Amino acid sequence: MDGRVDHEVDIPNGDATTPPAQGDDNGQAAGQEGLNHLQPTQTGLSYYLSFFTGTVRPLSDWVYDKPLPVRFPIACARALGQPIFVNNPFSGILILAGLFVQSPWRTICGLLAMLTAQTTGLVLHLDRDGMDNGAFSFNGLLVGYVLASSSAAGDWYGYLVFPVVICGMLSTLLSSALSVLLSKWGIPSFNLAFNVVAVSFIAATGPHNPHFPQQGGGPSPAAWGVEALDWLQVLASIPRGIAQCYGSDSLITGCLMSLGMLVCSPIVFSHCLLGSILGALTGLALAATPADIYNGSWGYNSALTCGAIGGVFYVLNWSSHLMALISAIFAAMVRGAMARFFAAAQVPVVAFPFCIVAALFLLVDSNTKQLLRVPGDRMTYPEEHRKLFKSTTVGVTNVQPDQDPT
Repeated sequence: MDGRVDHEVDIPNGDATTPPAQGDDNGQAAGQEGLNHLQPTQTGLSYYLSFFTGTVRPLSDWVYDKPLPVRFPIACARALGQPIFVNNPFSGILILAGLFVQSPWRTICGLLAMLTAQTTGLVLHLDRDGMDNGAFSFNGLLVGYVLASSSAAGDWYGYLVFPVVICGMLSTLLSSALSVLLSKWGIPSFNLAFNVVAVSFIAATGPHNPHFPQQGGGPSPAAWGVEALDWLQVLASIPRGIAQCYGSDSLITGCLMSLGMLVCSPIVFSHCLLGSILGALTGLALAATPADIYNGSWGYNSALTCGAIGGVFYVLNWSSHLMALISAIFAAMVRGAMARFFAAAQVPVVAFPFCIVAALFLLVDSNTKQLLRVPGDRMTYPEEHRKLFKSTTVGVTNVQPDQDPT
């Protein structure tokens, strides 16, 4: 296997194997029509649930031909959930509420960077479908929030607005470049742009910068022992691990984000929760300091990795589920290893372990029909992937849509 993904999908009554051209409205309309043809027939309760669960397809269909002032806020609402694989504006509102619970200042910085990133993409005429789904601007949200979280200047430090805006623009440019580069191997860019921009700024400024001082990045040297563990705090670290996907350590924030995931996709919710649990348990097994486990630092990379493998990028079945659990444990191990090196430079690990491990597991080669990669141009949400795709030939990337029953 050469690392590339075969995106061709057999589609009855039409050919949608060629993705729409970037910036071409006619091509985008054709691509949207081809994607709509793949949607499973919805009747009864599933039809009404589609108005607020999954990707809220009725809203997508309605807003597609609307002017920019109508599409822009909906795209931003979708971007709020993209860091945890949630392309749902209602979930995005729940996540936004959770971020405000943690810190209004950090959330404002995140929103400012997200708006800057979204505007940058519009000015550069990046792929419209990606822009409408928040696929570029969510990196800006993460950059702005984490820069405010890591700042030693405290809340409401006005000068921080300048690097937030600049880094928000950079995140969109880097996201577009990385998407083109990694697509050669069939790997999505995940939130790699956020990782590179955030770590570059934090490392460049450091704790002694007179204008933008950073907090120390090393773990506390607390003694570890089973008898010293507060198991209620370990339990609370599970939703905190979800919140840490955005750089938050609030229990309430994590619960609201988990609810947002559940609204969009129970499969994403359950796998991210399992990943956070496995990350915390792996941290315990590796004798991590209790404080690092309690605040969710060991959970978020595993949560993201488990969610990505368990239904988002692979069609969910027992094989992909097992691989998701294994990848979650490995992501925690990589996190522990990288933390030792990053601590010396006083910079956070952020989500580099997730990007590395998820990319490796997406390159798994297999001669079984049980590992089915979801083509990037047909990706929606895990429950719909299970309805749309089935194996037809031996191989990890060959899938085709199920025929709707007639």
